[in-house]
Amino acid sequence: MGIENVLHQTKIRHLNWAPVVRVESGSSIREVLAMMQSSRVGCVLVTENQKLVGIFTERDIITKLAGSDVDYSKTVREFMTPQPKTLHPEDSFAAAIQLMDKGCYRDIPLVDQEGGLLGRLSVTNIVDFLTEHYPQEVFSLSPHSRQKFAEPDGA
Repeated sequence: MGIENVLHQTKIRHLNWAPVVRVESGSSIREVLAMMQSSRVGCVLVTENQKLVGIFTERDIITKLAGSDVDYSKTVREFMTPQPKTLHPEDSFAAAIQLMDKGCYRDIPLVDQEGGLLGRLSVTNIVDFLTEHYPQEVFSLSPHSRQKFAEPDGA
């Protein structure tokens, strides 16, 4: 079976998911930044009453906080990305890759049918899966996707 078929048939539930760091929407930016730093994560999932309402990422820090005179007691709700795109564990691995590529996302929240937060899929989870299951294909890739060599390199 080819890699493309596997990507379409493999469900997200079969992947290892990234650790979830969740915060309530009323948490201060100071608290959220400290939590991200201590947890060593690039994003937190923002909830209200156990339901996902937003995501706060390193990109939000750069575009909304960095270089600004910000009151760090303000809530994460004021700076988060509301209503983030989500996936379900039954979605395909290919759907995850397509969504991440299209939106330039590094993290996608995973929710159940009712919108309850289940987990987080990270680009690292995708890379880990690909390198584990397709090491030859991954390690043989050129550093530039359209790079072509006229002849083999080396001896």
